[in-house]
Amino acid sequence: MTRRLQALNRVLVAFETYAVGGLVITVCVAVLLQVLMRYLFAYPNPWSEEVSRFCFIWMSLLGASLAVARRAHFGFDQVTRKLAPRAKRVVETFAGALVMVFSLLLIATGIALMDLTMGERSAALNLPVALVYAAVPVSGVLMVIHMLAGRVGEGAGDRSAGETG
Repeated sequence: MTRRLQALNRVLVAFETYAVGGLVITVCVAVLLQVLMRYLFAYPNPWSEEVSRFCFIWMSLLGASLAVARRAHFGFDQVTRKLAPRAKRVVETFAGALVMVFSLLLIATGIALMDLTMGERSAALNLPVALVYAAVPVSGVLMVIHMLAGRVGEGAGDRSAGETG
């Protein structure tokens, strides 16, 4: 089970990395196109602002889940570095629990938000607004998977270090 979770996590991290990269490129191209159309041709296209906004939302939330996977979120390294090992573990466990609670809140509130906007459509692209808001629960689920896979990986790493050391 732990190997499956870690394998799933690796696949998800790779997918998220490529998706975020593609979304960054899409946002840049859409904004550049909007600027060119507005200032060179005096004809702003109606859809590029929406495309860039929707992609930016997905990019931000997928990036946040990647940060969880890589343990790259804001931390208090200057403070925790000076703590005793036991206190450091307590602080890290508490921080992990807070991230897990936040991830679960993202899932619950994201689903509720999608439910509220299910019938709405975007103005320029005529896309379901719930599709945009789906980024919230999707990122929450990804964060939970990354957290669980990280905890499993740490446990396996600790055991193997104890066996060899």
